[in-house]
Amino acid sequence: MDETLLHEYQRVISKNPFAIPLGMEILDIRKGYVRVKVKKKRELENIYGDMHGGCLYTIADNMAGLAAGTYGYYVTTINGSMQYLKAARDTEYVICEADVIKPGKRISVVRAEIRDADGLLLNTGEFAFYNLREKGT
Repeated sequence: MDETLLHEYQRVISKNPFAIPLGMEILDIRKGYVRVKVKKKRELENIYGDMHGGCLYTIADNMAGLAAGTYGYYVTTINGSMQYLKAARDTEYVICEADVIKPGKRISVVRAEIRDADGLLLNTGEFAFYNLREKGT
């Protein structure tokens, strides 16, 4: 794990008003990769008691964006898709992993997977990000 990236991105998450209620905990981060844990709690559930699909999409999009940003750019989502394979039910938490499949000067592409506490694959997604500008400029 890259400790410098860990501190930088924990700060990013803590300043993102939309992400704060999710309570994302970074477990691993390095160039092109991030893994987080999100506790399943009532505020994130739908009427069936499953983690809401919009919440799962938000987690994946945020983590894919963090992974894309590890290449030194501020990024914004230009496209995203999610496949909901199984409901996030009967689990204490979910784990989201995001891997950059194609870093680019203008556009980066990232794959995300969400699994339950037992490692069962719940969701897959692919996201494209536009690189706004290099960090520090």
